[in-house]
Amino acid sequence: MAQIQIMNLYNHTLNWITGELFEAYFIVNFGVITIIGGILFGKFGSTLNAKGLIVPLIVVGIIYAAIGFSMIVANNNRLISYKQDFEKDHHAFVKTEKKRVEDFQIGYTISKIVAAVFFPLTLLIFWFSKSSTLQGLGLGLALFALAGLIVDYFSQERANTYYKIIVKELDDIKN
Repeated sequence: MAQIQIMNLYNHTLNWITGELFEAYFIVNFGVITIIGGILFGKFGSTLNAKGLIVPLIVVGIIYAAIGFSMIVANNNRLISYKQDFEKDHHAFVKTEKKRVEDFQIGYTISKIVAAVFFPLTLLIFWFSKSSTLQGLGLGLALFALAGLIVDYFSQERANTYYKIIVKELDDIKN
């Protein structure tokens, strides 16, 4: 029974990594599409508002593509080492995973703070500025915040589920 439970934890770990990789590919694709959108506004946009979106879209796209790419590299590296680490020392693996999940929880708080700042800032820019460049910047900030909230909405759910499984596994190890 214990071997089945141990493998069950490993399967949950694989599900976690698979979800992270899906999220990473989604983020990269979002970044690339946003960059393409910025380029297309530059090529085909003839109004000041269209021109005001070029730089914000390209910058947001580059940031998201870089984040997604780094997640792909990190999670693929983890995928390779996890099986060995898991089989080498199951208990140490579980403790390490618990700490890793705890350590990145602050990221979810930060994304909510960023959204709480960027959305009102966008509104203030639109209310108090007629500058196409500033309004484009505001839209870029709002897009950055919204995309972050969407991604973290699903990521945090997966992290919480995985964390509960890790804690249960640690409790079972103690007993």
